[in-house]
Amino acid sequence: MGLFSFLFGRGRDGASAETAIVVNSIVEEYEWMARNCPGYHPQLQQLQHIDEKPYDVLTWRNDRGEERIVYFDISRFFGRM
Repeated sequence: MGLFSFLFGRGRDGASAETAIVVNSIVEEYEWMARNCPGYHPQLQQLQHIDEKPYDVLTWRNDRGEERIVYFDISRFFGRM
């Protein structure tokens, strides 16, 4: 992945911490899921620290039982008041 793609989010599918979707709020996480995973419903939301960086890891499932796990980089707002 080139620097331009990295800086502007191309290749970020949320399948891992390395390709996590960068967000500014939890609302943005759910908006991204609604746009990119239609037909899926929330099952689990976990906070994980990977290499000292905070991530929300969302697990959603559709009516056929298929799961989608998506990593969100929450370092822009996590722990800030």
